[in-house]
Amino acid sequence: MRIGQTFFKNTDFIYYAIQKGIVKLDEALQGSTLHTAHPPELGEMLFRGEIDVAPASSVIYAQHSGDFLLLPDFSISAFGETRSILLFSGKCNSLGDLDGKKVAVPGTSASSSALLRILLKIRGIGAEVVHQGKPEIKNMLSIADAALLIGDDALIANSGRNRIVCDLGEEWRAATGKKMVYALWILRRKFAEENPEQVESFYRKLGQSREYAYRNIDALSRELASRINISTEAMKKHLLKLDYGFDRRSEEGLKEYFKYAKKFGIIKAVPVLNFFKV
Repeated sequence: MRIGQTFFKNTDFIYYAIQKGIVKLDEALQGSTLHTAHPPELGEMLFRGEIDVAPASSVIYAQHSGDFLLLPDFSISAFGETRSILLFSGKCNSLGDLDGKKVAVPGTSASSSALLRILLKIRGIGAEVVHQGKPEIKNMLSIADAALLIGDDALIANSGRNRIVCDLGEEWRAATGKKMVYALWILRRKFAEENPEQVESFYRKLGQSREYAYRNIDALSRELASRINISTEAMKKHLLKLDYGFDRRSEEGLKEYFKYAKKFGIIKAVPVLNFFKV
């Protein structure tokens, strides 16, 4: 099985016990390989058949839902702030200040970039969204009035003197009252249908790895924080803001997000959520 993971510490958290061999892969998963990329790239790798499962941007599922299934009970979501999907600016103090201005978004994000567009539309804010491939805040703010950063890049920028305009997760909660689902564990439908035993095994092992991470969150927060030179406290607060499950409120929030994405032309249709049966 070819398993995708992101560069971000929030997926290192849930994969930690698998990567360290604490949760041992059984016979069905022997020979599995890990492939690291940013969430939008993982989605495209899934679509091209280069990997079999990955935590990829939720909007990617909507764009190719006929080719995919979802691993049940897993997501990267939050109700309100995440501390890692942040808009920075040297000039603006709120989302409303962006009217008539430029906002740079990185190539590391698909769901969050779409969320930014949705929030701007909901609020009637006429900002121009420009693409800047690399998530480098200095370069982004040299071409735009504000910059969107996600994951580790946002955590690092937040540990410095950069001014935060808003946390997009909190803006979404304020606008809709819903959770926001940023990533889903997406499966290639063809692979899942041909290899159900491998998928079922991965589902169990990922659940065990998630349980280990929460039982040892202090130690993991300390180790993960040291890798990007931020405080243990900041890392732990970030991880505790995230929900790695997928419950009824997650489904409601995801459907609301897809509804707005279709309304504003980001996706062509609201997809049916097709889950692999375990």
